[in-house]
This record gives sequence, C-alpha cells and structure tokens, in this order.
Amino acid sequence: MQINLQQLRSIMKESGIPVYRDNAPTTAKYPYIVYEFVNEQHRRVSNKVIKSLPLYQIAVITNGTESDYEPLKTVFNTHEVEYGMFSGGPYDENDSTVTQYITNVRCVQ
Repeated sequence: MQINLQQLRSIMKESGIPVYRDNAPTTAKYPYIVYEFVNEQHRRVSNKVIKSLPLYQIAVITNGTESDYEPLKTVFNTHEVEYGMFSGGPYDENDSTVTQYITNVRCVQ
C-alpha cells in the first residue's frame, strides 16, 4: 500500500513506541523510533514528474533485543505497509552502545 509521510508517522505511533524525526532527545527512554529522509525517486511521464517517492530510514533504537521492533512490524503488517528487511547493528547513543534495527519505507507525495 502506498502511504504518505503523515500516514507513516501515524502508523509508527500506533506501535506504542515513541517516534522522533532525525534524532531523539537525550531523555528518551528505550526503545524508541527515529526516522529520517534518505533520498527521493521520481516517476515521470512525457518528461513530467507525476509522483515523488521519498525513502525514509526507520531505526528502532534499543538496549534490548530484536523483539523490541515487533510492535512496529505488527502495525506495518496490519496497515499493509511495504518495508525492507530489518538489519541490526551497534549504535552509540548518549555515551553508551545500544542496538539499532533499521528498515526503509518508500512513501508517495
């Protein structure tokens, strides 16, 4: 299902995990979601842009395990949002090493 950024934000908030754009405040409690703009593709017809398709990276930052991003997967699947495979890796946050689980969602404008 194609969604716009506002719908994506609303869906992520339904997960019950706090959502921030670009970075979270230092007082944020784990887990939380940070999303950021990555790039944009254009669909063209006769040399005119008919759709802009921005890509957003969504990271679940946690000091826990992969089970912390399950609520996000659940709401994405409920709303039929197409998302990429989650990948995990270490992340430095507020002088401590935590884990971030990253996926990507392409929206439509």
